[in-house]
Amino acid sequence: MATNNTSSRLVMDEDIVISGMSGRFPEADNTDEFAQHLYQKSDLFTEDDRRWPTDLYGMNQRMAKLKEIDKFDGLYFGIIGHMADQTDPQARILLETTYEAIVDAGVNPQDLRGSQTGVYIGYSSMGMPDGFPNEVQPDSQSSMTDTIVWYPGSAKCIYANRISFIFDFKGKSMVIDTACSSSIVALDVAISDLRLGKCDQAIVGGVGINLQPFTNHIYQRQQINSRDGIPKVWDEKADGFVRGETVSCVFLQRKSRARRQYATILNTSINIDGNKKIGMFFPSAESQEELMIKTYTEAGVDPLRINYFEAHGTGTEVGDTQEAKAIYNAYCVRPQRTEPCP
Repeated sequence: MATNNTSSRLVMDEDIVISGMSGRFPEADNTDEFAQHLYQKSDLFTEDDRRWPTDLYGMNQRMAKLKEIDKFDGLYFGIIGHMADQTDPQARILLETTYEAIVDAGVNPQDLRGSQTGVYIGYSSMGMPDGFPNEVQPDSQSSMTDTIVWYPGSAKCIYANRISFIFDFKGKSMVIDTACSSSIVALDVAISDLRLGKCDQAIVGGVGINLQPFTNHIYQRQQINSRDGIPKVWDEKADGFVRGETVSCVFLQRKSRARRQYATILNTSINIDGNKKIGMFFPSAESQEELMIKTYTEAGVDPLRINYFEAHGTGTEVGDTQEAKAIYNAYCVRPQRTEPCP
């Protein structure tokens, strides 16, 4: 433990590791099943009516969907039937994956009751918030408690707060919405709090299930989604992404406390472009490059030792070109790389 000279706060000088993880992914109920799909190069985009009728609004129906979202054992988490029925499926599955991530780390969730465990959930909504379809949402609420706890379209902070309540966690509890980067920003905040000693361990989650056609319709009308439902990342023909779903959680611990170590998180950083002549929504390769260099420099990592880079890969003409330029400059040109970086 070292004292930060510029602050009275304590900085924990110890590695932070991912010790547990769990998730629901397209056509996969866990990480192993999802990995098998990836290794087998399976097409996880499907056309069916699991979310809404296939002929609705003339939309391309290809999406990557979770297998099931309607099953939930509320009593296992101490939630009575009526409340469980009214709880957003995203919140329900977050409870399940939180429990599974902790157990995956070899920890009994009961042993964490009353502890300084932080909960950081990444979730992004656009316009009309996703939730139960309008025709099944209640017309009126009997109380403010009903509105906050049960009404699916409001108070998304409850995604994190319910986890803290059910598991009796006393650390920070928050939902972070920064659009596409929500989950990775949630991870950054959690890492900062762990290093500052503001929590002893953390659940970091990301959630996104396409429960309403509204956002899909908007994305397709605005030509953000691929017209033929096939993403073409890093391709000259790239014309948009295809929406997918996930609910996943990782459990973060300091290395000395961890019984399992999937990976060590060396550093995290975030930034934003600020004001640009080209406009707010056009990505900046320069800002991305600066962030990449800052992140590996702070961590003391030689960029030439990086042998694999997991990119954002939006599958859009603008997003791909700007990101590719940033990666190339930060990891190839600057360190004078002579070998390819996949």
